[in-house]
Amino acid sequence: MYDIIIIGAGPAGISAGIYAVSRGKRTLILEKAQVGGIIGKVSTVTHYTAIEKQETGATFAARMKEQALQAGVEIVQAEAVHVALTGEVKSVTTDRGIYEAKRIILANGGTPRKLGIPGEKELAGKGMGMNAARDGAAYAGKNVYVVGGA
Repeated sequence: MYDIIIIGAGPAGISAGIYAVSRGKRTLILEKAQVGGIIGKVSTVTHYTAIEKQETGATFAARMKEQALQAGVEIVQAEAVHVALTGEVKSVTTDRGIYEAKRIILANGGTPRKLGIPGEKELAGKGMGMNAARDGAAYAGKNVYVVGGA
């Protein structure tokens, strides 16, 4: 059993995990995709403290993961499908098993907004981008639709 389970390994979840371990708490972070969350997919990170010049989201996410692991945070790639918060022992059911802790922190972040239009899923990564800074040059001189918001 863990002292703390954190759902989500974006910047908030990783920060919470490192802090919890520094206070002597046995800590597990559950992440359904990759450490870093949405920020791990951006071409250049510009709006976070201590970012190295021209650092990519991928390198920033890798540094966060390494720091958390070095601190003693356990990270498991699993999707949380149910959380039970009653009683002294809380549980998180995932697609890989059930984990128990005294406390749960939700740091589950967000996902890029989808339009729900025909072909959207099939075209992801094949002419439809989610990052204008990274993908924009490929569309120079072409007609495009831009939809903002996360």
